[in-house]
Amino acid sequence: MAALQGLPANLSWQLNDLIKRSATTCFLDKDQWETLAREGGDEIYAEALYRLSRLELPASEARETVQAILAHQEGLCRTMGRDVSLLTAMCDYFMQVNPLLREPILIEINLLRQREENAYRDELTGLLNRRAFNQEIPREMERFRRFGQPLSLLMLDLDHFKNFNDTYGHSAGDQVLRDTAQILGETARLLDTVIRYGGEEFAVILPQTTREEAVGVAERIRQAVQRHSIVFAGQHLPAITVSVGLACFPTDALDMASLVQRADLALYQAKVKRNCVCAFSDHQRNHTRYTLSDPLPLRLSDDKNQIFAVARDISFGGLLCETDRPIARASNIDLVLTDSVQGIRLPVSAQVSRVLSTGDGGYHLGLSFQLPSLEDQKTLMALIEGRTKPAGHCFIAGHRPPAARP
Repeated sequence: MAALQGLPANLSWQLNDLIKRSATTCFLDKDQWETLAREGGDEIYAEALYRLSRLELPASEARETVQAILAHQEGLCRTMGRDVSLLTAMCDYFMQVNPLLREPILIEINLLRQREENAYRDELTGLLNRRAFNQEIPREMERFRRFGQPLSLLMLDLDHFKNFNDTYGHSAGDQVLRDTAQILGETARLLDTVIRYGGEEFAVILPQTTREEAVGVAERIRQAVQRHSIVFAGQHLPAITVSVGLACFPTDALDMASLVQRADLALYQAKVKRNCVCAFSDHQRNHTRYTLSDPLPLRLSDDKNQIFAVARDISFGGLLCETDRPIARASNIDLVLTDSVQGIRLPVSAQVSRVLSTGDGGYHLGLSFQLPSLEDQKTLMALIEGRTKPAGHCFIAGHRPPAARP
């Protein structure tokens, strides 16, 4: 399993074809690489470098490195008067020109893939393991940033599994885990990734899936587990059930740790009742609220030069702002969220859901809005990430740490 592979299938195929042609053609036009990069971004260089060497570099550095290797390949071909493969040029480049590899070894690609596959598989169930999970989640998050594809995460935990083990033995428990893995594999879609997260806990990564769609998938899994007849050593054992929690990116979280935490919080809520599905909610809110370390200026759509209010926190469904203008509750306002540093300008149609006087001539306004466009969600995500501290972390208003699961 590759650590990157964050490209859509069509771009991945084109990249494979380009690597094969570059392997034997000394003077392949670099424009062909740049043409592919215009469609897929500089990530195609990072992906190519990983596929060729298993080195993981930032996209911009990978671009410079791949282009340098291609130039080095051309130079070797001219000097030696014969074709020099891309792999040979890369090995010489990393050992003599830019020594990033100190002791490279040769290994047949099929053997390498087999060993990598084994490292990312759970021995009991055959599912991908926690190591694979830690690589797949960032990959799917990057898909949203690049291509606007949302992501949902299911966390599943077998109910009363310890009691089942104590009653019927660990071998019977292992059979339940294998059966559950099979059910998940049969119930999930082809594009989903099923993980044995640890113990009796599983995870399902759902690319290109909204909250509503994720709830449907989770409910289908829950029902399939409940209906399943467990057979061990020729005996039919009592059915077992599963509790499911889910969270969505980017509406519930903007980084991997927060996404997992919120799916786990939802799972905790599901475990209170058991045999049910719970979607994460930020207390009584529909969307997670992020406290901004740098207030966000808001302008009216018909008065772009005048700051109407400043926002102190924001979510993917609304914001809390301060203004000196009294606005009637339920009023509709066309706003523009702006960030001059990032060059962001995001128009939104909002409704006033709350009005509180501060007592000094000012008002706190609660505004609600909807962003059905994935492009607008990408823009808002970039805006939030740029106005939280430290970089890459978002403070969550009113967040409580999870308690131990029942």
